[in-house]
Amino acid sequence: MQIKHIISQINITNLLGKIKKYFKNEHFKDIKQTIQRFLACSVDKSFLSLQCPNCHDAHNIKVTCKSRFCPSCGKRYSTFWTEKTAASLIDVKHRSVLFTIPEELRMFFFYDRNLLTKLAYAVNDVFKYQFHNIKAKNQRIHKISKYSSKYFTNSDIIHYGLITVIHTFGRDLKWNPHIHAIVTLGGFNKNYQFLEKKYFHVNSIAGQWKKMVIDIVKSGNYDKPEIKAKAYAVANLLYRKNTRFFFNVAKNDLNNNIYAIKYIGRYLSRAPIAEYKIIDFYDNKVSFYYESLADDKQRIELTLDVETFLSKLIIHIPPKHFKMIRRFGIYSRNIKSELKNIMKYMRKYVSKYSNSTFYQLEIWKTFGVNPFYCFKCNTRMKVKKISYFNIHTGSICWKEYR
Repeated sequence: MQIKHIISQINITNLLGKIKKYFKNEHFKDIKQTIQRFLACSVDKSFLSLQCPNCHDAHNIKVTCKSRFCPSCGKRYSTFWTEKTAASLIDVKHRSVLFTIPEELRMFFFYDRNLLTKLAYAVNDVFKYQFHNIKAKNQRIHKISKYSSKYFTNSDIIHYGLITVIHTFGRDLKWNPHIHAIVTLGGFNKNYQFLEKKYFHVNSIAGQWKKMVIDIVKSGNYDKPEIKAKAYAVANLLYRKNTRFFFNVAKNDLNNNIYAIKYIGRYLSRAPIAEYKIIDFYDNKVSFYYESLADDKQRIELTLDVETFLSKLIIHIPPKHFKMIRRFGIYSRNIKSELKNIMKYMRKYVSKYSNSTFYQLEIWKTFGVNPFYCFKCNTRMKVKKISYFNIHTGSICWKEYR
């Protein structure tokens, strides 16, 4: 069952009017544009028209809508990102780590979405404490300034790799912000020698994560004073409780890095539910299923009225330019040239999209033709026309080339 079909069967303007109060003006504007782009995403509305300079034969190629709702365009983005990211990883063992938020605190990350970005940086601070061996340095009898060249020893891992991805939804579509992280099991010391990391101090990480999440919730910029007061009350209550926030380290190291990257990036740019999980749409009710991790992946079916179902999808559309992915350490974009040169020889995986575009390769795999070459005379085609959705006017525009 297609999400586009479900949206087209209701008054989407009326639904957006009902949920507008839960979003800031700019964010709500981004949501409307995202849905508009998604509804306009078809080969007859948004396309690239190519024409052969020899025989003048022509055909159209669909242009990606870049909508957070579009399954096809979202698959393209997530697949391309998976390949590109996997090719950037060095050939060492990695560990997949999941950081979650207690149910009592999740609502505050909805009221202030900027707090989600702070979560990613908090994860980096947690691992920095582990890799830099900060505990041992705090226990030194003779303190050494962290700006001193003697602060780090040869056994300290200074440069490690970390990629975090923010997910805001659970399998049942509820608001459930959490962080998926991929981290190297080791890193480089100050002499750029690679050292393996045998284990993480799980209790230490869990304790730090708990404190950081509570501090983040307290620092929120909430619109209403009563929300801020509630945030302080709930945070203080959880801080006094002797409970560890759920923190999960995968049991096994990741030898297949592309599989791990594919897992955490599967919903980066599309709706938080795969369309094949939507069972039925009848009488303004949507039925879908999910696999419950708490019940050993038992299949659970839910039926919601169509407005509730779509509302659960819409709330996960992030604001424009919001970064779902963060890179730290050796996987960040700005690293020292010495590290760049070393890492070149530590990469083995090569992206299959290095010399071809996603669309080009997928069409070749499916139909055995190159869409950018004429099907009749095999000549490189030229762009004749571009049709696209204009987010400013809310209409379809086009541009012709001679």
